[in-house]
Amino acid sequence: MSLQNIKALNERAKKLAERILAEQDIAVIHHYDADGLASGAIMVKALQRAGKSVKFLGIKQLYTDTIEEIRALGDFFVFVDFGSSHIKELSEAFSDNFVVIDHHQPKYNDAYNFLNCWHFGIDGSKEASGSTLAYIVAKHIGDNTDLSSLAIVGSVGDIQDSSGKLIGLNRNVLKEAIANRIVLAKRDLRLYGRFTRPIVQFLAYSTDPIIPFLTGSEENSMRFLLDRGFELKRDERWLSYEDLTYGEKQKLATELIIYMSSLGVPEWKIARLIGETYTLLKEPRGPLRDAKEYATLLNACGRNDACEIGFAVCLGNRDEAYAKALSLLAEHRKKLREGIQLMIEEGVEERKNFYYFNAGSRIKDSLIGVIAGMLYSSNAISQEKPIVALAKQDDGFIKVSARATQELVTKGLNLAKALRESCAKIGNSAEGGGHNIAAGARIKEKSIEEFLNILDKKIEEQLH
Repeated sequence: MSLQNIKALNERAKKLAERILAEQDIAVIHHYDADGLASGAIMVKALQRAGKSVKFLGIKQLYTDTIEEIRALGDFFVFVDFGSSHIKELSEAFSDNFVVIDHHQPKYNDAYNFLNCWHFGIDGSKEASGSTLAYIVAKHIGDNTDLSSLAIVGSVGDIQDSSGKLIGLNRNVLKEAIANRIVLAKRDLRLYGRFTRPIVQFLAYSTDPIIPFLTGSEENSMRFLLDRGFELKRDERWLSYEDLTYGEKQKLATELIIYMSSLGVPEWKIARLIGETYTLLKEPRGPLRDAKEYATLLNACGRNDACEIGFAVCLGNRDEAYAKALSLLAEHRKKLREGIQLMIEEGVEERKNFYYFNAGSRIKDSLIGVIAGMLYSSNAISQEKPIVALAKQDDGFIKVSARATQELVTKGLNLAKALRESCAKIGNSAEGGGHNIAAGARIKEKSIEEFLNILDKKIEEQLH
């Protein structure tokens, strides 16, 4: 990521901002996950501050047949966190009246109304989220530095901190947020629920990584903590991780590392215990205080057909919308646990070059990819192959979600390319794309077997 490339990307972002500001009746179309919601909220907030009339819509995916549904929303269209595979179709539908701000691998070459980090030598799977790019454009719209916190939430929600910290363009935004005292970054235990879960559940509900005999058992987690001298309650209140002193936090991290090492847990899994955590200093104590928890709440909204609730939270609603979001979060966690349990109980099938699981209608199509990725942490599958999961959509199509590890990507795996090329082979309105490490597609049910056979060959070509 050279300074020259960053400068060129900023120049394009400035031109897009000027193009958008020249319009009045604007529609922002965003993806429905945490990064998409954060991206959309950044753009909408920036445009509202600039005095623009803005409508917005969150959708699961930008497929060819959804483009026509968008027409009635405005005269000018800003697509954030997707669109890279549809530049041709968008041009045909909206002529010159749109821009795309995206970080997924592009299907088309660079264009004047298209901001994609890959065109500037920046890896959109780990160096720049959709929300980071939206934030860069928003800074050229006006003074929107306070929106850097949403960019961090989107980046973490897109798992761009998988190396243990945010890097690349994401880190540049983080540095701005830190300098403006909006976000605090520190090296710490990265388990979910630092502020909101009692310390017993902090361990018992850990899924990344799975802690042997502790994950899934509050009884074992309580015994683990008591045997090592940790206080669980104070004044009849269960303590959270953030209630511990600095010394107690260090001790807990050390004890967990020793414990997992003694059970032969691989070093790469143990390493996932520790990394950077991001505290949003403008938020009160609770789920929105931690970037990972905030992102999970947004995912809970978007993936459970309540984009508008998550969007309202991003725009500052801390009353009715926030209460609804908390309820959706509880339901979301339950569905994820049930989905993982289903996959583990039934077992995944195996092709030569990938694992796969067809959930049919038993797992919501919007959750299948998340659950597939979590199988790596559950020891249900090895790290040697990607996982491909299928679920039936409401429209009768099959949603395909593929996940891999960074090690597989290093060996040459590019899931976005493999899915896109496999879709092209079967035709029938099949569409695919995404990142090298995580990608998705939509195919017809009758094409499943043909698609999987082609995908098996594509992945083999990449890895061998």
